[in-house]
Amino acid sequence: MSKNAFYEQVGVAMTCRSYEEYEKMFDLNLEQFKGEKVLDVAAGASSFTTSAYHKGYDAYAVDPLYNLSVEEMRKHGEEEIQEASRKLKKGARTLLWDSYKTLEEHDKIRRDSFSLFMEQYTQNEKEQRFFHGALPHLPFSDHTFSLLLCNHFLFLYEEQFNFQFHVKAMKEMIRVTKKGGEIRIYPLVGFNHEIYPYLNNLIETLENDYVEIKLLPTTFRFMPKATEMLVIYKK
Repeated sequence: MSKNAFYEQVGVAMTCRSYEEYEKMFDLNLEQFKGEKVLDVAAGASSFTTSAYHKGYDAYAVDPLYNLSVEEMRKHGEEEIQEASRKLKKGARTLLWDSYKTLEEHDKIRRDSFSLFMEQYTQNEKEQRFFHGALPHLPFSDHTFSLLLCNHFLFLYEEQFNFQFHVKAMKEMIRVTKKGGEIRIYPLVGFNHEIYPYLNNLIETLENDYVEIKLLPTTFRFMPKATEMLVIYKK
């Protein structure tokens, strides 16, 4: 449970982010991954996979919520959006609104993104893009994806998931990444708005002859110290 002056969170929230937000968070240009498999990890109800698929990219998503029926998902998503809006309104002064301008615009992006997600989710039996699974165990073979994205899960929930979980989760993502592929993770802060305290230890634990890790800047601005992403390159 995360409970502080900035944002109160019990359990893991469902994320409903848009393709455009992913572009900013991950400094992303999918053209370099055209024809390659892309995976959104802990994707929640974000519309990235749907939008990427419609744009012609081979995109997939994995999340523990993907065992929900269509109606269960719709109900859960609507409740989550309302709850997130309430919390953000309470903590609005602690955030930077460069990427949203207003809470109303933020909420509209969430609703539009969720609507796009649901369009594809209802078709998942015909065109499987969403897979049920949770870190640190992903339901995919070794060397499957050229790009993995993970936002607002690792590091953010540091109070709920310890250092060893982060190590196992990232090793699992490395396992399913192709040689020459990469993993991008954002943000690097927790709900307390502070950088993950064991970040350097984590990098030292994971980096070896087969993996290179860098911190790179992003243009996304919401949590004040969330100005970088972690990028893992698999050699």
